[in-house]
Amino acid sequence: TLWERKSNVPALSRLIVAYLGKGAKDLVPHLMGMLGVFQKLVSSKANELFAFDLLRAIVMYMPQEAFMPRMKDIFQILLMKLQHGKTPKFVGLVTHFFALFVGKFGSQGYLDQLNQIQPGLGLMLLGQVWIPRLQSSSPTRLEAKTQVVGLTKLLCDTPALLADTNGQQFWSQILACAVKIVISPDSHLTGVSAEDNDNDAEIGYDASFSLLHFAKRPAVDPFPEVQDAGASLAK
Repeated sequence: TLWERKSNVPALSRLIVAYLGKGAKDLVPHLMGMLGVFQKLVSSKANELFAFDLLRAIVMYMPQEAFMPRMKDIFQILLMKLQHGKTPKFVGLVTHFFALFVGKFGSQGYLDQLNQIQPGLGLMLLGQVWIPRLQSSSPTRLEAKTQVVGLTKLLCDTPALLADTNGQQFWSQILACAVKIVISPDSHLTGVSAEDNDNDAEIGYDASFSLLHFAKRPAVDPFPEVQDAGASLAK
Protein backbone atom coordinates (compact mmCIF):
# COMPACT_ATOMS: atom_id res chain seq x y z
CA THR A 1 0.00 0.00 0.00
CA LEU A 2 0.96 3.65 -0.13
CA TRP A 3 1.72 3.54 3.62
CA GLU A 4 4.38 0.85 3.19
CA ARG A 5 6.82 3.30 1.63
CA LYS A 6 8.54 5.48 4.21
CA SER A 7 8.78 8.48 1.91
CA ASN A 8 4.97 8.59 1.55
CA VAL A 9 4.18 8.70 5.26
CA PRO A 10 4.88 12.40 6.00
CA ALA A 11 2.77 13.64 3.10
CA LEU A 12 -0.09 11.17 3.59
CA SER A 13 -0.35 11.75 7.34
CA ARG A 14 -0.25 15.52 6.91
CA LEU A 15 -2.92 15.29 4.20
CA ILE A 16 -5.26 13.49 6.61
CA VAL A 17 -4.48 16.03 9.35
CA ALA A 18 -5.27 18.85 6.90
CA TYR A 19 -8.58 17.20 5.95
CA LEU A 20 -9.45 16.84 9.64
CA GLY A 21 -8.72 20.52 10.20
CA LYS A 22 -11.09 21.51 7.41
CA GLY A 23 -13.94 19.00 7.62
CA ALA A 24 -13.68 16.60 10.54
CA LYS A 25 -17.43 15.98 10.76
CA ASP A 26 -17.47 14.67 7.21
CA LEU A 27 -14.71 12.21 8.10
CA VAL A 28 -16.50 10.59 11.04
CA PRO A 29 -17.51 7.56 8.90
CA HIS A 30 -13.81 7.02 8.20
CA LEU A 31 -12.69 7.16 11.84
CA MET A 32 -11.97 3.45 12.13
CA GLY A 33 -9.78 3.60 9.04
CA MET A 34 -7.84 6.53 10.47
CA LEU A 35 -7.39 4.72 13.78
CA GLY A 36 -6.07 1.75 11.81
CA VAL A 37 -3.52 4.06 10.20
CA PHE A 38 -2.62 5.42 13.65
CA GLN A 39 -2.08 1.90 15.00
CA LYS A 40 0.12 0.99 12.05
CA LEU A 41 2.22 4.15 12.31
CA VAL A 42 2.66 4.04 16.08
CA SER A 43 4.04 0.51 15.87
CA SER A 44 7.07 1.85 13.98
CA LYS A 45 9.75 3.96 15.66
CA ALA A 46 10.30 5.73 12.35
CA ASN A 47 6.65 6.74 12.05
CA GLU A 48 5.43 7.22 15.62
CA LEU A 49 5.80 11.00 15.28
CA PHE A 50 3.22 10.99 12.47
CA ALA A 51 0.97 8.66 14.44
CA PHE A 52 0.72 11.27 17.19
CA ASP A 53 0.17 14.08 14.68
CA LEU A 54 -2.86 12.12 13.48
CA LEU A 55 -4.09 11.24 16.96
CA ARG A 56 -3.85 14.82 18.19
CA ALA A 57 -5.75 16.00 15.11
CA ILE A 58 -8.53 13.47 15.76
CA VAL A 59 -8.88 14.68 19.35
CA MET A 60 -8.70 18.35 18.39
CA TYR A 61 -11.09 18.37 15.43
CA MET A 62 -13.46 15.40 15.49
CA PRO A 63 -16.74 15.48 17.44
CA GLN A 64 -16.12 14.11 20.92
CA GLU A 65 -19.00 11.64 20.66
CA ALA A 66 -17.34 10.07 17.61
CA PHE A 67 -13.94 9.17 19.03
CA MET A 68 -14.48 9.05 22.79
CA PRO A 69 -15.96 5.51 22.74
CA ARG A 70 -12.67 4.41 21.13
CA MET A 71 -10.38 6.12 23.61
CA LYS A 72 -10.01 3.06 25.83
CA ASP A 73 -8.66 1.11 22.84
CA ILE A 74 -6.35 4.00 21.91
CA PHE A 75 -4.94 4.22 25.42
CA GLN A 76 -4.41 0.45 25.44
CA ILE A 77 -2.36 0.73 22.23
CA LEU A 78 -0.26 3.48 23.82
CA LEU A 79 0.22 1.45 27.00
CA MET A 80 1.34 -1.59 25.02
CA LYS A 81 3.99 0.53 23.31
CA LEU A 82 5.06 1.98 26.67
CA GLN A 83 5.53 -1.54 28.01
CA HIS A 84 7.37 -3.04 25.06
CA GLY A 85 8.86 -0.21 23.03
CA LYS A 86 9.43 2.70 25.38
CA THR A 87 12.04 5.24 24.28
CA PRO A 88 12.61 8.83 25.48
CA LYS A 89 11.10 10.07 22.20
CA PHE A 90 7.96 7.95 22.62
CA VAL A 91 7.57 9.04 26.25
CA GLY A 92 7.76 12.65 25.09
CA LEU A 93 5.08 12.06 22.46
CA VAL A 94 2.72 10.17 24.76
CA THR A 95 3.01 12.69 27.60
CA HIS A 96 2.34 15.49 25.10
CA PHE A 97 -0.86 13.65 24.18
CA PHE A 98 -1.79 13.16 27.84
CA ALA A 99 -1.49 16.92 28.38
CA LEU A 100 -3.62 17.66 25.31
CA PHE A 101 -6.29 15.19 26.43
CA VAL A 102 -6.44 16.63 29.95
CA GLY A 103 -6.49 20.17 28.58
CA LYS A 104 -9.41 19.36 26.28
CA PHE A 105 -11.48 16.99 28.43
CA GLY A 106 -10.37 17.55 32.01
CA SER A 107 -8.33 15.56 34.47
CA GLN A 108 -11.26 13.38 35.47
CA GLY A 109 -11.76 12.37 31.83
CA TYR A 110 -8.11 11.28 31.68
CA LEU A 111 -8.34 9.34 34.94
CA ASP A 112 -11.67 7.71 34.02
CA GLN A 113 -10.36 6.46 30.67
CA LEU A 114 -7.23 4.91 32.16
CA ASN A 115 -8.91 3.57 35.28
CA GLN A 116 -11.29 1.63 33.01
CA ILE A 117 -8.26 -0.35 31.92
CA GLN A 118 -6.86 -0.82 35.43
CA PRO A 119 -7.90 0.87 38.69
CA GLY A 120 -5.36 3.49 39.70
CA LEU A 121 -3.64 3.41 36.30
CA GLY A 122 -4.08 7.14 35.65
CA LEU A 123 -2.17 8.16 38.78
CA MET A 124 0.40 5.42 38.25
CA LEU A 125 1.23 6.75 34.76
CA LEU A 126 1.32 10.26 36.16
CA GLY A 127 3.89 9.24 38.78
CA GLN A 128 5.96 6.78 36.74
CA VAL A 129 5.89 8.28 33.23
CA TRP A 130 4.52 11.81 32.93
CA ILE A 131 6.16 13.56 35.90
CA PRO A 132 9.59 11.88 35.42
CA ARG A 133 9.60 12.92 31.76
CA LEU A 134 8.99 16.58 32.67
CA GLN A 135 11.58 16.41 35.43
CA SER A 136 14.23 15.14 33.02
CA SER A 137 13.48 17.31 29.98
CA SER A 138 11.38 20.42 29.46
CA PRO A 139 9.11 20.78 26.43
CA THR A 140 9.26 23.87 24.26
CA ARG A 141 6.90 26.17 22.37
CA LEU A 142 3.46 24.72 21.63
CA GLU A 143 4.07 21.54 23.58
CA ALA A 144 5.23 23.64 26.53
CA LYS A 145 1.96 25.57 26.40
CA THR A 146 -0.06 22.35 26.07
CA GLN A 147 1.75 20.85 29.05
CA VAL A 148 1.11 23.90 31.24
CA VAL A 149 -2.59 23.93 30.30
CA GLY A 150 -2.93 20.21 31.06
CA LEU A 151 -0.92 20.38 34.27
CA THR A 152 -2.98 23.35 35.46
CA LYS A 153 -6.17 21.32 35.06
CA LEU A 154 -4.60 18.43 36.96
CA LEU A 155 -3.69 20.78 39.80
CA CYS A 156 -7.05 22.53 40.00
CA ASP A 157 -9.58 19.88 39.03
CA THR A 158 -8.33 16.62 40.55
CA PRO A 159 -9.59 16.11 44.13
CA ALA A 160 -8.15 12.58 44.08
CA LEU A 161 -4.64 14.06 44.19
CA LEU A 162 -5.32 15.57 47.61
CA ALA A 163 -7.01 12.50 49.06
CA ASP A 164 -3.87 10.91 50.48
CA THR A 165 -0.18 11.53 51.11
CA ASN A 166 0.88 9.88 47.87
CA GLY A 167 -1.49 12.05 45.85
CA GLN A 168 -0.34 15.17 47.66
CA GLN A 169 3.23 14.36 46.69
CA PHE A 170 2.12 14.04 43.04
CA TRP A 171 0.38 17.41 43.34
CA SER A 172 3.53 19.15 44.53
CA GLN A 173 5.59 17.48 41.79
CA ILE A 174 3.08 18.55 39.12
CA LEU A 175 3.25 22.10 40.40
CA ALA A 176 7.05 22.03 40.31
CA CYS A 177 7.02 20.71 36.72
CA ALA A 178 4.56 23.39 35.59
CA VAL A 179 6.55 26.17 37.23
CA LYS A 180 9.77 24.81 35.70
CA ILE A 181 8.25 25.05 32.21
CA VAL A 182 6.86 28.54 32.80
CA ILE A 183 10.12 30.04 34.10
CA SER A 184 12.44 28.28 31.65
CA PRO A 185 13.66 30.66 28.91
CA ASP A 186 13.96 27.62 26.62
CA SER A 187 10.20 27.03 26.74
CA HIS A 188 9.49 30.12 24.62
CA LEU A 189 5.98 30.21 26.10
CA THR A 190 5.57 33.91 25.40
CA GLY A 191 6.78 33.53 21.83
CA VAL A 192 4.40 30.77 20.69
CA SER A 193 3.00 31.45 17.24
CA ALA A 194 1.38 29.57 14.39
CA GLU A 195 4.72 29.68 12.60
CA ASP A 196 6.32 27.40 15.17
CA ASN A 197 6.50 23.71 14.42
CA ASP A 198 7.93 21.48 17.13
CA ASN A 199 8.21 18.42 14.93
CA ASP A 200 9.92 19.37 11.69
CA ALA A 201 13.42 19.16 13.15
CA GLU A 202 12.86 15.56 14.24
CA ILE A 203 11.70 14.13 10.92
CA GLY A 204 13.93 11.88 8.85
CA TYR A 205 13.29 11.08 5.22
CA ASP A 206 14.55 8.55 2.73
CA ALA A 207 16.28 9.58 -0.47
CA SER A 208 13.05 9.82 -2.45
CA PHE A 209 11.55 12.55 -0.27
CA SER A 210 12.54 16.22 -0.34
CA LEU A 211 11.08 18.68 2.14
CA LEU A 212 9.69 21.69 0.29
CA HIS A 213 10.32 24.84 2.27
CA PHE A 214 7.02 26.50 1.40
CA ALA A 215 5.05 23.31 1.98
CA LYS A 216 5.90 23.13 5.68
CA ARG A 217 2.92 22.43 7.91
CA PRO A 218 2.03 25.39 10.13
CA ALA A 219 1.71 24.44 13.78
CA VAL A 220 -1.77 24.77 15.27
CA ASP A 221 -2.30 26.00 18.81
CA PRO A 222 -4.81 23.60 20.42
CA PHE A 223 -5.64 26.20 23.09
CA PRO A 224 -5.91 29.58 21.33
CA GLU A 225 -8.33 30.73 24.02
CA VAL A 226 -5.48 30.59 26.58
CA GLN A 227 -3.50 33.72 25.83
CA ASP A 228 -0.98 33.28 28.65
CA ALA A 229 -0.57 29.76 30.05
CA GLY A 230 1.73 30.98 32.81
CA ALA A 231 -0.83 33.51 34.01
CA SER A 232 -3.53 30.82 33.94
CA LEU A 233 -1.35 28.63 36.15
CA ALA A 234 -0.82 31.50 38.60
CA LYS A 235 -4.56 32.10 38.85
